[in-house]
Amino acid sequence: MSSGGGIETLRDLLYLRGVDMAIVPGNALAQAQATESLGPNLPQRIAYIARLYNEEVHLLVGRNTKELADLRGKKIAVPVEDGSALFTARDLFARFSVDVEIVRMPAAEALELVRAGDLAATLLMAGKPLPLLADMPKDGSIRLLALPFTPALEDGYVPAAFRADDYPMLIPDGLVVESVAVSAMLMAHNAKGAEGSLQRTAKFVPAFFDATSEHLLNRYTKWEVNLAATLPGWSRLPAAEEWLRWTQRQQTLSLQKSFEEFLRETRPPGSPDLPPAQRKKLFDEFVSWTRKSVGETDALARR
Repeated sequence: MSSGGGIETLRDLLYLRGVDMAIVPGNALAQAQATESLGPNLPQRIAYIARLYNEEVHLLVGRNTKELADLRGKKIAVPVEDGSALFTARDLFARFSVDVEIVRMPAAEALELVRAGDLAATLLMAGKPLPLLADMPKDGSIRLLALPFTPALEDGYVPAAFRADDYPMLIPDGLVVESVAVSAMLMAHNAKGAEGSLQRTAKFVPAFFDATSEHLLNRYTKWEVNLAATLPGWSRLPAAEEWLRWTQRQQTLSLQKSFEEFLRETRPPGSPDLPPAQRKKLFDEFVSWTRKSVGETDALARR
């Protein structure tokens, strides 16, 4: 990805001919909307299709760093080719009002410099667990620094956490290290004059959603696609909204059929029909129980 990270990707979606969709990090999307750096009324020009996955922010520090403020005035490394990590480092430290100097170097080199005390910290972005951290020594020379999730981060980040199961060499049993993650959003054109692009995405969306709901994408562990997830302040692409409404109707019909089978199996033969109010109450309880058992989003995704 280019050094501009998600901003460059978003610019390509808006202005590059032939680009119908783009995977855009949530923090870049939030900044572009807040600053109007790519023009006004961005939520009216593009729409979201789905949230694809989260990438956790790993802020690794040495022995002498106890809290975020200790990094003020220090050098923080990000991987050379990772534009999203560069953008996120700049965005996060600005939001926390901690002035740092961001440098770029290979991740493995940065980790060794942090361990040696020659570099204050390195910021990596990836779905946990990050294989690069698997061989870190359990000697306290490097650790994950907590990044608290605050209301000021709600427009571009989601809460995350690391545990001993994720990084046994870095985190003691029972300890939770809070962090934040960036959601990757699949965005598409939604403006007047983009009819051709809308037609192409309208063909893509049902195929993509069907494949996703059948777990064809879940062979990639971080593609934890939540088809029903919303993005506050933004509109869902009409084709995606239509697919979800149809799926919800199909889900309701399937639940109704299961409910009828449940009644036939549990009520004695010849029992009188239930009054409409009681029947509706039982059906609502059945739907609630079913969704709690399998998870409403997972049930929707499997349809």
